[in-house]
Amino acid sequence: MVRTLLLLLILGGVSALRAEMAPATTVVVANSNTPAGVELAKTFMRQRGIPNQNLITLNLSIEEAITWSQYSETILNPLRSKLLAAGLLTGQIVAGKDVRGRQDYLPTAAPKLSWIVLMHGVPLKIQPSGIKVLGGGKQGIRGDQACVDSELALLATVNLDPEGAKPNPWFQQRTLAPADAAEIIRTARLDGPTPADVLRAMQGAWRAEAQGLRGRAYVDIGGPYPDGDTWFKNAAELTQQLGFPTDIENTRQQFGAKARSDAPAFYLGWYSQKAEGRFALPSVKLAPGAIALHLHSYSAGTLRFDSAGWTPWLVKQGAAHTSGNVYEPYLTLTLRPDLLIQGLQQGMTVGEAAWYANPAVSWQGTILGDPFYRPFAQDIAKQLADFQKKPDELGAYAVIRAAKLRPKDESAKALAELDAAQRRTPSLPLAFALAQARQEQALPLVWNPQVWVGLDKADEGLVWEVALFFEKKGLKEPAKKALQALQGRPGWKDDPEFKAHWDAVAR
Repeated sequence: MVRTLLLLLILGGVSALRAEMAPATTVVVANSNTPAGVELAKTFMRQRGIPNQNLITLNLSIEEAITWSQYSETILNPLRSKLLAAGLLTGQIVAGKDVRGRQDYLPTAAPKLSWIVLMHGVPLKIQPSGIKVLGGGKQGIRGDQACVDSELALLATVNLDPEGAKPNPWFQQRTLAPADAAEIIRTARLDGPTPADVLRAMQGAWRAEAQGLRGRAYVDIGGPYPDGDTWFKNAAELTQQLGFPTDIENTRQQFGAKARSDAPAFYLGWYSQKAEGRFALPSVKLAPGAIALHLHSYSAGTLRFDSAGWTPWLVKQGAAHTSGNVYEPYLTLTLRPDLLIQGLQQGMTVGEAAWYANPAVSWQGTILGDPFYRPFAQDIAKQLADFQKKPDELGAYAVIRAAKLRPKDESAKALAELDAAQRRTPSLPLAFALAQARQEQALPLVWNPQVWVGLDKADEGLVWEVALFFEKKGLKEPAKKALQALQGRPGWKDDPEFKAHWDAVAR
């Protein structure tokens, strides 16, 4: 019953659950000293219908890390003043400043501000001040170092002691009472190693919103802490409920060099400081609109160098949404991957889902990507209709997902749809999905030979899986054909495991 209800929800879309965008109450903050960031801001605003007057440019440092004094004098104080002048904040700037340079602020009414979006070029993190406090912060999580984005979320309230983390009232909440909502202005950031990377990630989100998020899910469960493993296990269950074929890495290693990696619509990983394994290869591009994150303490210590951590790397590879931490966040105060997927499943935008999954503010986390992106704006029925009218390279994954969503008593219909699709538009992912589905039901193998054309361009991990599939069934010729497609690729011919399988099918 639950699966049927979920299927009806997905097939019918989630429009009834979508929150309305609020362009009039969204401000976009750019650095006047980073012209490319200003241009990106204008592109984003045009796409989302945000009024031109809601673009606020500030004269900011071009460095990612700034002091508390710089944060107060160049970001917080002038931004509050501009928002007061625009009527998006209602309150008073009171004479005097605190030890960190923040002007005293007294709100007198609820803000008319819903989102602050920070652009490429806006400083990323506030360095620890060294100011000593009495009893501030919990044991083990002291310090006033913070992500600029997370600190700015408190802009509409009085200046709070920034020592330690503050609870996020949006955590696991879809809606808030007006008084609670007034305390937090949700933030997001459009940033990455280069302006081109940021633009490509945004355009991927907009393509997926128009055509549907299509692809597969890859989830890494083998981390160092049981709580985190539980989160990732739960996330994998949710991607499967959503119909996405989900590969799971259970060891303490990252996805290996031979792992399948075609069309990653979801990549959820942990726990390595720098990008490594299959999803660290430049050739493994994320699907347009991909939701991707890698949980690690300093995953967003910088966004400018893609080799420095997972967060900038994932943006470079096309992540429409990702997140990371600029300093040590501690596991319990990091964004929860399972709650992120749960929020998306409930029809939230990625920004809403990220804040639903984020337990803390005035802390270390940054949320990257267009916060108004809706991965499930186009339902499966529309995706299937589009695939029939005008097939593209990702349409096969919509067919596969639709088959996964069919209840067990409709397995024959799911097989028929897979078969019809692979006959009409042959592709390796479709043919393999059909072969696996028929095997699960103990039916004879059906294989479209047309998919062998262009095999040398297919995902290496997928071709490897196909080879092992045929070898296990005792069909040496198709297994050999798949392995031959890998022979000419770097690193395969001399690999001992590859050699062993080649010898098994070639003799």
